[in-house]
Amino acid sequence: MILVLDASLLITLARISSLGLLPQLADQIVIPNAVYAESVSRTPGRPGNVEIAHADWITCRTVENQAQVQQLCTRVGLGEAEAIILAREIGADAIVVLDDATARRLAEQEGCRVVGLLGLLVVAKQRGMLSTVRPLLDAMRNSGFFVGDELYARILRQVDEEIV
Repeated sequence: MILVLDASLLITLARISSLGLLPQLADQIVIPNAVYAESVSRTPGRPGNVEIAHADWITCRTVENQAQVQQLCTRVGLGEAEAIILAREIGADAIVVLDDATARRLAEQEGCRVVGLLGLLVVAKQRGMLSTVRPLLDAMRNSGFFVGDELYARILRQVDEEIV
């Protein structure tokens, strides 16, 4: 399995010191150039950008079909658009990881398999890579990643953790 990532996922996991979870979840982690720029090049000093830059298990790739990227950029950001088109270019083995609702809908319309960061945490717990999800959810919330109360409870129920 190949995960094609958007910047928000990388930045959030880096902020909560959980970036190392990604190479355990997939055979290959790929980001488009715009995502690298957003998470590393354009943000010197941001928490996590050094870790992302030095993660030798992340492959940065150029998106071939820039015309399609530009079409999607009318509805989502450049990093999201490139991630969607790159996932299409990679093909059936690729899953694009997006959290923005509009980007997710567009990716599905483009024929991509889509998952969000919280979905990856559920998979990690199911595979035994995490003993609990709650500490990561709490850390994500504390770092500025929005997880509403209803979704928080739904994720905890899904992984059989107690809702307090």
